[in-house]
Amino acid sequence: MKILKDNRGMTLIEVLVSIAMFAVVAIPLLGIFSQSVITSADSKIKTKEATIAQTIAENIKAGNVSNLDEIITKYKEEGFIAYVEQQTSTGELSQYQVKVEKIGSNTPMYTLYVIAPKTEMTSSAPGVMPSEEDQSGGGSSSNDVIKHVVNLITIVIIATWTALFLGFVVVTLGWNEITKAKILTIADTIVNMIKNGITSLKAIGTKASEIAGVKVPWWLKWW
Repeated sequence: MKILKDNRGMTLIEVLVSIAMFAVVAIPLLGIFSQSVITSADSKIKTKEATIAQTIAENIKAGNVSNLDEIITKYKEEGFIAYVEQQTSTGELSQYQVKVEKIGSNTPMYTLYVIAPKTEMTSSAPGVMPSEEDQSGGGSSSNDVIKHVVNLITIVIIATWTALFLGFVVVTLGWNEITKAKILTIADTIVNMIKNGITSLKAIGTKASEIAGVKVPWWLKWW
């Protein structure tokens, strides 16, 4: 008895439906990844702000207030603004308030209080001390809003492209352990690329293609 085998493969409609179904599942997951990237970036900013504030505090404790302007200028060149204000004094001691913020960031300003010997310094800042509204992030400029919108759109485009490409990889290679490992590697690689500031879709597509061992189809070459 002759056994007939269906070697037709998948039709274009089946491929598109498979990709669409995979995209529905993958896009929310990539949304979580994008939020993780944003959180990680904010965490790095806060860590840097804390380091700067601690450096300034150590100089205040050591009585090296004459170095503060130089230190503040140095960090301003790196994109951070620091403010120092000598507040209440009791006897030979004073309370100093150190504030540090990343230029153009919407994260709350990092504030550190230091008790140290009283000095002649009253304040040290590259400008006017920020208001409470600015500290809470309420003073965001329109440029900040535009920047965040652009970043959000970029993440959405990358997430959509990635979901479609991963769906294409599954359809092309079939669902097995090797494909699963490749998909996880691609997703992890793309997240790391975004964390490192690489948002070029061509660069991401090229890397994803190398990992998958599959050429990017013409309809996914969005660059």
